[in-house]
Amino acid sequence: MLVGLPGGIINIFTTWFGAFAPRLIKGKYSRTCTALFLCCIPLLGSILLATLPASKPWGIVASTWMATAVTCLLSSCSALMASNVKGNTKKSSTTTIFFVAYCVGCIISPQAWTESSAPRYLEGCILSIASLIFLMITLIIYAFMLNKENKFRDKKAVEGMVDYMVETQGHAGGIQSGVAIDSDLTDRQDKAFRYIL
Repeated sequence: MLVGLPGGIINIFTTWFGAFAPRLIKGKYSRTCTALFLCCIPLLGSILLATLPASKPWGIVASTWMATAVTCLLSSCSALMASNVKGNTKKSSTTTIFFVAYCVGCIISPQAWTESSAPRYLEGCILSIASLIFLMITLIIYAFMLNKENKFRDKKAVEGMVDYMVETQGHAGGIQSGVAIDSDLTDRQDKAFRYIL
């Protein structure tokens, strides 16, 4: 039990880092880049766990600490989702689907960590590596698609289409965020909405 304590400390640190880094890094892709960076920690831990020789016991222990630092990914991805999905029904549905998928993953994932694959648990490590790489690819595609939509909306606003102009919606600073009075409009319907990357 004492050997596992640093894993919890790493989880706490990375979760706080995931919350504050996008505020400190003032960039276009601050949230996505933070999530991608945080994916690298458990990915490296899983790779080390699968490849380190048994003669390096503390290396294996440290790699398990890193491999279990996934709480920050849940909070980073749910923050991206909460910021970029608009409309009461759509937000509720999307949140429900997100957490159902998370729960299904929590049920399926332990099945790869069977006693028959002990002590290396190679199947579990491979599943972790594959799922983290898939998450990183998904985040990159998601950011690319939202950036493309933001550029399209900005272009329409420059062309003079009033529905696409952020300023016409009464939001200061040129960015519409938070819950608006007309929050029943989805992010697709509200053309003045800009996605946060």
